[in-house]
Amino acid sequence: MKKICFVLTVNAGIDYVSIFPFPIRMNHDDLKNYFSKYYDVSTNYIRDKDSVDYLVVPNPSPPFVNENHLPIIKVPAILFMKKDFEQIKTYIDDYFSNPKE
Repeated sequence: MKKICFVLTVNAGIDYVSIFPFPIRMNHDDLKNYFSKYYDVSTNYIRDKDSVDYLVVPNPSPPFVNENHLPIIKVPAILFMKKDFEQIKTYIDDYFSNPKE
């Protein structure tokens, strides 16, 4: 099973912050539960960066250091704000059908 990590927080130097420019309450458990049917899923890049195969990154997002040079699957950030998991999955599935690596 493919191991993916949703990069929803980034290192801001002193602390880790949400990638979204305004406060957003997203239940990461809902996201994780939905995608766990299809992939091995993480929502904690900081903890799991050494054990995942792909990063799912909202686009646009602040720059972050992809320490392990993992392939990045870009998904429009608005889909995360809308919690449109089906459309997010479409972007991920399209990537795996036509890898950009």
